[in-house]
Amino acid sequence: MIVDVQSLNAYSGNWEDNDEAVAMKELFLGSAEEIVSDYLRYSPVLGLHADIVLSGNGTGRLQLPSRPVRSLERMEIDGCTMDVALFRLDDDRITAIRRMVFPRGDGNIVVSYTSGWKAEEMPNAIRVAILRIATLMLSETDGNIGLTGKSFADNSRTFVNYSNYRKYLEPLAGFRVTGF
Repeated sequence: MIVDVQSLNAYSGNWEDNDEAVAMKELFLGSAEEIVSDYLRYSPVLGLHADIVLSGNGTGRLQLPSRPVRSLERMEIDGCTMDVALFRLDDDRITAIRRMVFPRGDGNIVVSYTSGWKAEEMPNAIRVAILRIATLMLSETDGNIGLTGKSFADNSRTFVNYSNYRKYLEPLAGFRVTGF
């Protein structure tokens, strides 16, 4: 998991720690991570993506379905294994070095690569989005509608949150893969 229960406790102020509460918090964190991954269109957790089938586009760049690309493990074009040293890695692309192009074709390129962030490198915006969504889920337990309150010097206010996560996801737009 990207965010642990202790971080959710600190963020939400909910320190319940019985087995049932911890299991529910882990469920909310897992769900929030899935919502963020669905929005990004990839899992931000560092991992190997093996044998991803792509279609050549006739250019020297190939868009990958996740980011940031850390290493290229293997590439096969039209059934021929390529030397991975012939390619440069960008944030979410592979670029051919020697004026080579990825030949047009349908499913003619197979790549294995590693992408994502290590836990300690995970962008804070992704962590906070997960915490905000999981905290909203936590506030909705037992039939609540996500009410929160805040006391100010002059009066008190009540805030109502609904299960529309868009406002929590919009700050992550810069991390999305949009060209795939």
